[in-house]
Amino acid sequence: MDDPRSFDAVNWFEECLASFFGSSVAADPEAPYGAAPRKRNAVVEETFDLASRVMDYAERLVRVNSVFADQILRSGTSVGSHTREAQSAESLADFVHKMKIAHKELEETDYRLALCHVKAHYPHDEELARRAKALIPLFHSILSTSRKRLNQQRKDARSKRDMK
Repeated sequence: MDDPRSFDAVNWFEECLASFFGSSVAADPEAPYGAAPRKRNAVVEETFDLASRVMDYAERLVRVNSVFADQILRSGTSVGSHTREAQSAESLADFVHKMKIAHKELEETDYRLALCHVKAHYPHDEELARRAKALIPLFHSILSTSRKRLNQQRKDARSKRDMK
């Protein structure tokens, strides 16, 4: 996406949801040799791209405030790592837990980017801030849907147990 004005947030959001919940399967070119290919996942890809952009931004920010650059680098890159880790969750509860951590890191990154925006002498990256902000409702949706499924699983398990 070269021109930020050409970004269609609604279409992107729908593609992310479809991809996240398994509508397409493609080989992962970065999968280790001998490993099973991963499902292609737009959310994982977008958070990876966010982390890459955060790394570039932190390189510019370090000239102004190295401590703040380190903090935004940690939170911004952990969004993607926790999202990717959630793909290998051992259970739905584990998935929800890992995605909640990723969501918290995303909120922290968004907050720090907003702080940088209000400081005139800090570098600001509109595209990075826009992408981080665009991911927040997606994470809300993923967590909401996953919590509903988890609650239904628990309810089904209780009713099954009560029937015995």
